[in-house]
Amino acid sequence: MNVMVSQKIKTILRHQGAINGPIISELLDDLDFKCINRDISDVKRKKIFNLAVEMYQNLYQYTRDLSVQGYDDQDIRSVYLSFDFDDEYYYLTTENYVSNEDVEGLIQKIDLVNKLDSSELRAYYREILSNEQFSEKGGAGLGFIDMKKRSGLPLEYQIEKLDENISKYILTVKVEK
Repeated sequence: MNVMVSQKIKTILRHQGAINGPIISELLDDLDFKCINRDISDVKRKKIFNLAVEMYQNLYQYTRDLSVQGYDDQDIRSVYLSFDFDDEYYYLTTENYVSNEDVEGLIQKIDLVNKLDSSELRAYYREILSNEQFSEKGGAGLGFIDMKKRSGLPLEYQIEKLDENISKYILTVKVEK
């Protein structure tokens, strides 16, 4: 499960396997430590850290109860995440499995957020908050909005249908160096 293919991209942090609260805390501590050791500015480090919090929590939220007939729950809940960089960007990438039932909604949410400029994004954020509509996972759909606001760049994603039940979902959020 590795999305990065460029020879120029260097990896700072990588995790593959289970994800839960203690693992998220450990990964975030490690991420922060590695950012400090790489002399990443406080402003960038905070942005990267906050994006990672959102992304890792989403991974956990959407995989912890994932169960698909014909798949071992432990395998289907396995995730991949990385923190990489090249000359221009830092890349936070997550990869996990999603039920095909959720794919269309996922695409619609990301595509909508990617179309909006910063003022439209703020208005959409306020609209969702005022609607007080929460998903079955407990979120109000603010995660993608928050990620794009913090990054300032479009969210990049790939969805690969594996069979009639499940797809592989890869999300990459870039931060300019």
